[in-house]
Amino acid sequence: MYEAVLFDMDGVIVDTEHSVTDFWQRLAASEGFSLSTEDLERHVYGHRADHTLRELFPGISPGRYGEIYERLRKNQESLLYAAIPGVHRLVAALAGAGVPLALVTGAQDWKAAAVLGQLELTETFATQICADDVALGKPHPACYLLAAERLGVGIDRCLVFEDAVSGVTSAVTAGAACVALAPPRRAGQVLGAGALTVVRDFDDIAFDPRERTLSAAGRERLPFAAAPGGRDLPAH
Repeated sequence: MYEAVLFDMDGVIVDTEHSVTDFWQRLAASEGFSLSTEDLERHVYGHRADHTLRELFPGISPGRYGEIYERLRKNQESLLYAAIPGVHRLVAALAGAGVPLALVTGAQDWKAAAVLGQLELTETFATQICADDVALGKPHPACYLLAAERLGVGIDRCLVFEDAVSGVTSAVTAGAACVALAPPRRAGQVLGAGALTVVRDFDDIAFDPRERTLSAAGRERLPFAAAPGGRDLPAH
């Protein structure tokens, strides 16, 4: 049985794929090249900015990273963010049932604050793990292990929602179960990385507080342990 749910942010809580792609493609254009779909999948989505710079921008010296981070910050803080469909309903149902929630992102804490503030989810998560909280980012499992430790829940009792191969790999390597939010073009990749199943968005996810089960696209029925204190919570 599961006891806690851990959420990635970009592509899971908030729809940022277009804005993230646009920023890195514009940076690449300024350096005289463009990024392929494979580049984006392997080294941008689900990765920290320092990883992307090292892997895709070898012509940019580490001495310029601070400049790039500042450009990224100004870009991201200027955006209007849109929630992934169904996320508010699901987190409200889980929180109402006493399920501990964590945010686990490779983004900086300032971006997490901007996203959660705009989406009115600031008070939703019991803990947040951001880029500077761990030495190694996804696909390394450190971020998910730290989130479980902070919640006081065994990682094997945690269910993770991720969208990128690196994130799924991070969660599964840590020892958690993972449901992936991904388009059809990425479904085979996230399943190959170890995801239990793939859904389009949270409209394909339902949590039943009476039975304490979460169902994914009608295929997976994942049971949750009783709420703290053993209290039964009514369905809403």
